[in-house]
Amino acid sequence: MGYNKGVSRELPKRVYGKTGVRMPILSLGGAGVLQQMNHKREAIEIIREAIDSGVYYLDTAQQYHDSELIFGEAIEGIRERVFLSTKSAARDYDGAWRDLQNSLKRLRTDQLDQWVVHHVSYPHEVERLFAPDGAIKAFQEAKEQKIVRYIGISGHNDPEVLKTAMERFPFDMVLFPLNPTEPHHPRSFTGEFLDYARRKGVGLAVMKVLGVGHLVGEGRFTVSELLRYALSHPIHTAVVLPNSLRELRELVQAAREFKPMSSKELRALEERGKLLTAQVAEMYHQWP
Repeated sequence: MGYNKGVSRELPKRVYGKTGVRMPILSLGGAGVLQQMNHKREAIEIIREAIDSGVYYLDTAQQYHDSELIFGEAIEGIRERVFLSTKSAARDYDGAWRDLQNSLKRLRTDQLDQWVVHHVSYPHEVERLFAPDGAIKAFQEAKEQKIVRYIGISGHNDPEVLKTAMERFPFDMVLFPLNPTEPHHPRSFTGEFLDYARRKGVGLAVMKVLGVGHLVGEGRFTVSELLRYALSHPIHTAVVLPNSLRELRELVQAAREFKPMSSKELRALEERGKLLTAQVAEMYHQWP
């Protein structure tokens, strides 16, 4: 596919695991304002400017309210310019196939670049996914039929659950949280899981980089600090949810000017993040 046509100043890119795709370090998430039909005009403007800025990995989900409908309208006529990813939270075969057909219709396309098993959180979900009538069978068939190019998995509750699933199936990518509060959570993804996923050679995408907006603002962090923090880890792309054109432009500029943080700088942000951990814990669904 001809991603990023006509962009004069390209974003830095990293090779997305074993896929070989050169992925921009900044990607666009489809939650937040981009899932609200009453903000459709603004959302479409954000999506199209992101694409024109070289942000061509678009991440949405069946569960993000009207996000797929909005993205489908925004990319009509320019489908070949984007790497389109959506998700299904179905754990059964029939439910996953229904989600896929609905997603394709809503996104106005006949193929996905990536289809992701959404927010896998508990061991019993893994067992259900891999049952004879589980959703993994649908994901595998969709890839075999070339309806989807790559298969991913996401989670923000327990890295051990994701590791269990990744031992049972050759996923192409994994999506997990990363920001300065994350190392302080009881089940952090930042250390051992990140190293594990790197060794697997999968595409590494991170979410909740801005803490769903909770980490940005006076007495907290700047957008640039949070993006630099995430990208200073050995990941491939940061999936971020800008809630305005101003925030998108700030993110694009920060990505274009990205320079890795030193270990000392990373630890300093994590110390600041420690004070905010309890305030943003709910977004991970990690606390008992």
